[in-house]
Amino acid sequence: MITILAIIFLIGILVFVHELGHFIVARLNRVKVEKFSFGFGPKLLSWTIGETEYRISLIPLGGYVKMLGENPDEASDEELLDTRSFKQKHWWQKALIAFGGPFANFLFAVLILTLTYCIGIKTYDIAPVIGRISDEAYSVIPLESKDEIISIDGVPTPGWTSIIEEWIKNSPEIRQITFIRNDDTLHAQTENFSYEFWFSEIKPHVPAVIGDVYYGLPAYQAGMQKGDMIIQIEDTEIHDWYDLHDIIKNSADHPLHFVVQRGDEVLEMDITPQINIELDENSGMIGISQILEQEYIERFSVPTSLKYGFLTSIDIIARYYNGISKLVQHPSQIGKSVGGPIMIASLTSQQVKEGVSAYLSFLAMISIILMIVNLLPIPVLDGGMIIFSIIEGIRGKSLKLSTQAAFQRIGVVILLFIMIFAFYNDISRSVGRYFSLKRSNTPASIEQQE
Repeated sequence: MITILAIIFLIGILVFVHELGHFIVARLNRVKVEKFSFGFGPKLLSWTIGETEYRISLIPLGGYVKMLGENPDEASDEELLDTRSFKQKHWWQKALIAFGGPFANFLFAVLILTLTYCIGIKTYDIAPVIGRISDEAYSVIPLESKDEIISIDGVPTPGWTSIIEEWIKNSPEIRQITFIRNDDTLHAQTENFSYEFWFSEIKPHVPAVIGDVYYGLPAYQAGMQKGDMIIQIEDTEIHDWYDLHDIIKNSADHPLHFVVQRGDEVLEMDITPQINIELDENSGMIGISQILEQEYIERFSVPTSLKYGFLTSIDIIARYYNGISKLVQHPSQIGKSVGGPIMIASLTSQQVKEGVSAYLSFLAMISIILMIVNLLPIPVLDGGMIIFSIIEGIRGKSLKLSTQAAFQRIGVVILLFIMIFAFYNDISRSVGRYFSLKRSNTPASIEQQE
């Protein structure tokens, strides 16, 4: 029930914020707004303030704004000639009104992320345990696999990130590392040891245990679950995450046979890594992340939260536009990346289980996605309206109504195709995962696998 309410709130508030953006910019540009509704369908309550009827409607999944002269086919000649009509506004005013909705989604994302940083975000880290160390690093500091670093120069190091932060923050020539080996507390000194060694020559211990399985990707469809330990791929025994990562990375579009331990059972799965389009090379991925054993809450002041909220929003936008450009370069991967309402519902359910901060962060991310989608240059979307307005500014007059209507019909067809495609992907992924869980989870004893 909580998940259903969370989904309704997510969709409703984001669409409402979007329409509120259009409403505010329209009023600032002296456009008459005839109706502003929270929700769709039959109205439950309504009241009129000035020239605008405000409504609360039955279906709380968003809202809508009806401006005078917005739809020329439905408006009378008198309405179209009214100075408060959308039709009578300058091209740049029309573009601003169209941009108001997406911009409101951006501001909402910044606000929500600011709130998230204020109330505290969950931060995850790797345990400060040595996994691998190169001969070069070992010659300078004799750390071994499974050594647990507990402090540097007396400063506690609860996670791997704190090791690097402490090393960068203070840089004396001689450093003292305190660590535990076989239940004994030991000390080691090192001189002129560059922090870069902690990135390239020393790696933390990361077991081949799955932290998260990302919706719709190959591991999800194969039936993998959080907490699964991958013990073998093809004929290669897996000792840690690095073994796992190297094999998957070098096996894009090549089927792999996985042996997975889940509790007391050993399961077998066949997974084909797909191309990771975020990388320039043909690198494989199956859609899993490593388990992060350290978890703590970080809170920030309001000014710092506002800064981080803004920067995080910009970063999300940059990542999504980069992802779109990569999809254009790899059109064969589009079908593997598009999702619809079922995907959103599944992801919302996951975030609700993670807590308030995770849900709010997800809400902000979807708000930005809504902004990006609405700015696509497709007729009937805000991006299409902005393009029409710019064309009007260049030509000195708007396109013929028949031409706009034709483009809008094309836009509707494109959107319907995308929606059907997204629904198909959602259903095929869900059905595929269901049967994978039924088929691939065939228990076998560990002795048999060995």
